[in-house]
This record gives sequence, structure tokens and C-alpha cells, in this order.
Amino acid sequence: MGFAWTLDVGGRGLPFGYLAGMAAMLWLMNQARRSFWLFSLLALPGTICHEACHWFIGKLLNGQPIHFTVIPRREGHGFVLGSVALSHLRWYNAFFIGLAPLLLLPAAYGLFIWRLGGNPDFGWPEAGLLYLLANLIFGSMPSWQDLRIAAKSPIGWLLLAGLLGWGWMRYHREPQRTTTRTQRVKNPTGITEQELTRWCPVHLRDRAQC
Repeated sequence: MGFAWTLDVGGRGLPFGYLAGMAAMLWLMNQARRSFWLFSLLALPGTICHEACHWFIGKLLNGQPIHFTVIPRREGHGFVLGSVALSHLRWYNAFFIGLAPLLLLPAAYGLFIWRLGGNPDFGWPEAGLLYLLANLIFGSMPSWQDLRIAAKSPIGWLLLAGLLGWGWMRYHREPQRTTTRTQRVKNPTGITEQELTRWCPVHLRDRAQC
């Protein structure tokens, strides 16, 4: 026996329902952290995708991955869901390998848009898809260890400096644009001062009647 829920509110009900469903899934996964094995099981698809991104980018950029595992283990007061060991982390690849899981965000967005294009009804298949989307979003978040690896590369700091410089230039150019726009509004006719002098008699110009 199957069932489905149809949701349509001004054409925006389906996207809203998906976003609400993903938020609920992420909330449930976060609540499951109290149980080590339950959380590890719920987050397994996201863990596999997360570590696969490290492995793939490591292979692509000569990071030489040598070990891959998604078997969870306790470590101190927390736990580790998976890991990838690399033997050739260098300045040119550490940034991209450390932040590789961010590639899951466009993957989740593409899956989200593709599914909305099919005009689906909410049911068990959609619940499974929401679970997968929530795992992709969860798996896309770099860990503190990932961030430490990425921070060792000067490429990330150069990109950050370039982004800040670009934002600073954009911010300081904005007042000039506003001033230019204001000056154009003050003279909407486009008549120059010389043209005004030629067209308007002297006695009318003095009385400001032109």
C-alpha cells in the first residue's frame, strides 16, 4: 500500500516542503548524536560521500591517498565517522583536498533542482530523497581537521586576500556611482550652460525664468 501527499501553495509549496523536510532531517540527525551507533548509521551516506571527495581530489592532485575507512570509532569525548590518510600533502594540493567535501553542495543543489523539475508528490520515495539530500549537506561540511589541513596551504590565504580586496574595491566604488547618478538627475534635459546662454535672453536669465 502506498500513499503520497500533494502540496501546492501558489506554486511554491513543493520547494518549501523540500526545504522544510531537509531541515527536519538535519535536525533529527543532530539529535541522534546522543547515540554513537545510531548517529553513525544515519550519517553513513554522508560520511561515504565526504571521505570519497577527499580520496578523489587527493588522487587527482597527487595527494597519494593510502587509506580509506568509514568505520566509526570513539576518540576522546567525541567520535570519528571516517578518515582518509594521504602521504603527499603539499602546499599546492592541501587547500583543495581539505575543502573537497564542499563539492557535495552543488551536487545536492543539482539533485534538488532535478527532482523539483519532475513535479513529484510527497511520499516514501521523496522521504528517501530528502534523507539523501540531508546527508549530502551534512557530508559537505569540512571538519576541523579538514580546515587545519586547508589552512596550511598559502593558496587559501591568497584567495581570501583577493576576495577581501575585491570586496573593498567594490565598496569604495559605490559612492562614486551614486554621485554620478545624482549629477545626471539634476540636468535631465541634457542642455549645457553654453546652450542655455545662447537660447535664453539676458533679461530672462537674470530673473531665472528660463
